[in-house]
Amino acid sequence: MKLRDALLVAYRGLTRHWVRATLNVLGIVAGVASVIMLVSVAHAVSSSAKASVEGLGANLVVVLPSGPSASGIQANIGSGSSLTQSDVEALENPAFVPDAVPDGAIPTAGVSTNVSAGSHTWQTDVIGSYPGFGAARGYTLSQGRAFDVSEVDSGQPVVILGQTVAREVFPDVANPIGQNVLIDTQEFKVIGEYAARGYSGTFNQDDLVAMPISTLWSFALPTTLPRIQQILVVATSPSKTSAVATEVSNTLLHQHNITDPALADFTVQTQQNLVANAEQLGTVMQWMLGAVAVIALVTGGIGIMSLMLATVGERAYEIGVRRAVGASREDILGQFLLESLLLAVLGGIAGIALGFGGATFMGDVLTALPAPVVTGLAVLVAAGVALVIGVGAGLYPAVRASLLQPVEAVRRQ
Repeated sequence: MKLRDALLVAYRGLTRHWVRATLNVLGIVAGVASVIMLVSVAHAVSSSAKASVEGLGANLVVVLPSGPSASGIQANIGSGSSLTQSDVEALENPAFVPDAVPDGAIPTAGVSTNVSAGSHTWQTDVIGSYPGFGAARGYTLSQGRAFDVSEVDSGQPVVILGQTVAREVFPDVANPIGQNVLIDTQEFKVIGEYAARGYSGTFNQDDLVAMPISTLWSFALPTTLPRIQQILVVATSPSKTSAVATEVSNTLLHQHNITDPALADFTVQTQQNLVANAEQLGTVMQWMLGAVAVIALVTGGIGIMSLMLATVGERAYEIGVRRAVGASREDILGQFLLESLLLAVLGGIAGIALGFGGATFMGDVLTALPAPVVTGLAVLVAAGVALVIGVGAGLYPAVRASLLQPVEAVRRQ
């Protein structure tokens, strides 16, 4: 049979029960669209996390008390810590860490609490640190100034706001510099505002307030929380990062009287480690979301199989007549495979269009997350899986149809 004739017969066979066929196509549409949208979201989150980690600076070494934070960002605020002020002073000593910049050890601590101004209140991460915190973490000021060493030494109640916090507590103020905010019951003066950084994965880097670490200890940090939760060490150059990581590790092992590195109560991470962690997290996320979407595709494939099985029974007489007038088993097999493949192709095309539209819609509506990025790989995977499922779902019914004996098929009428 010519391809044109086969397509015409397939079209007539499917439109005979067009409602049932449409419902089964919708299963493939939903599956393909789900693959594209979910993989696109995972890819966007992964790329954002990797870009944010790379933005921390190639010469940054991060010391954590137990395990890595998300993308090198202050995470799990309030967790226990084995880091002390003595550790910071040791890491600032050029004799112990010669490849770090002078005073390149920057401690941080933080707490999640409310920040308010007037009638506006916002819960955020309040982080205390040294003046070098912003530069080490890749922040720049959009306006105002950073706090200085004298303000750290004297514990002045001054703060720098991230863009998100500034927008939430001062929605009608273009320039919050000089304004006051309340953190718990203490009043703080706003002296600076960070430029927007965006998201690192699902973490909003603009949702923070920075202040001198001594101020945090005096006014905002509960006594139950550790005073130092993370230490940033800045190497003199990217090529010295590995050397600094080794020097930091050796210094802290000595500080903590630990002879076996395997028993260390701290973790030293370089930017390369953080990028690798971000990539691994993104890969796992893509596989997990992709698996969920493929399940939707398989469900659509089951629907196609049920449709084709029902069609074989309903069209047994037609199959018997075609066999009687000379159609081979291969013709019957190919005919039913073509019908299931046609359903998969139609569903795949519609699903790709819906996936693109859905990803664009999610980017416009869910502005708090990185905009989904539709990749060619996601489209190819979705289309390929749809075709495989379509052919696979139609194979068993097609084989059953081809094995029907002409006399038996005609008797079923």
